[in-house]
Amino acid sequence: MPGGLGAPLLPEEIAEIEKAFPQVQKYLSVKHLQAIEERGLVDSRFSGYVTPCVDNRACAYVYYEGEIAKCSFEKAYLKGETKWRKPLSCHLFPIRVDGGSKTIRYEPIPECDPALANGRHLKIPLSKFLEEPLIRAFGQEWYDEFLKEQQIATTAT
Repeated sequence: MPGGLGAPLLPEEIAEIEKAFPQVQKYLSVKHLQAIEERGLVDSRFSGYVTPCVDNRACAYVYYEGEIAKCSFEKAYLKGETKWRKPLSCHLFPIRVDGGSKTIRYEPIPECDPALANGRHLKIPLSKFLEEPLIRAFGQEWYDEFLKEQQIATTAT
């Protein structure tokens, strides 16, 4: 993704990155490892903490399968090598949480278009696809209410 800012991080996620890095580094390219070496495991040059980026675009923790960018933290998690999946902001993407208000919004980017088309084809709404990270972020009660409000809004139109 363009912009040069990596994924926003919660303060408690810094320790998780430090703990998981020995397991995830084997999935990263030399170029991505160099970016981490230059900037550190976490980039703090901006307000708050973010993951470091490569060429002002890709998160340094990304690896590629063909042309598909994937998360090395998630790969290690799914293989049982770590207990932490990935930063919450990544898990929620393409949903963003705005500041302290906890307002959520969809952030459209062209890289997500194939996934969105697949979701439409499979009739899986974004709210269902992101069920696990939404519950992780806000809790089961919030998610149940969110689905209820979504259903009310859908039937009202």
